[in-house]
Amino acid sequence: MNMENSEEAMRMTVARNIALYRKAHKDTQLDLARKLNYSDKSVSKWERGEGMPDVFILSQIAQLYGVTVSNLIGEVEPPKKDNPYLHLYILVLSVALVFVLATVLFAAFTIAAVPFRAWLFYVYAVAVAAVVCVVFTSLWWGILWQGIAVSVLIWSAGVCLFLSLPLPNLQLLFLICAALQVMLILWELFRWSRSRRGF
Repeated sequence: MNMENSEEAMRMTVARNIALYRKAHKDTQLDLARKLNYSDKSVSKWERGEGMPDVFILSQIAQLYGVTVSNLIGEVEPPKKDNPYLHLYILVLSVALVFVLATVLFAAFTIAAVPFRAWLFYVYAVAVAAVVCVVFTSLWWGILWQGIAVSVLIWSAGVCLFLSLPLPNLQLLFLICAALQVMLILWELFRWSRSRRGF
């Protein structure tokens, strides 16, 4: 009986804390659900104490709101002030760093008169920046932005290979890119429909 009581108390504590941090960051239940790729019904259920997210989802919520899992399951600390642009700043700075490195390589190869088309470093930088975007959108944003980032990666990687490899019929690479794009769209639609159903 004590165990049941403590489990219920834990559920209610988690429910209260999720709602507290969500509201402190001005998120609706739907906003939080989209960030987690879950349905708003699931979030509502958690906040009513009728269910509890697993440890992985708790860690995602904690990361979103700049707290620890311990904060969610234990004592409530004052919510940290949210900077809605912080993630965007980090992403922009990371992408800018990629292009700074491309510029350094371009300048070094040009000054040293290396027999290489140094402008290709900027093309490669687009693909590397796309990888950076895939990582950060997976951490911080929803399905739409992840899909856009992966799409840019697919096509920029295709362009990099097309411009770099001296092979015949290399334009067929873009057929592969198109097939991957269709697969990506289908996969993202599947994820979206799954999250809407709360699975």
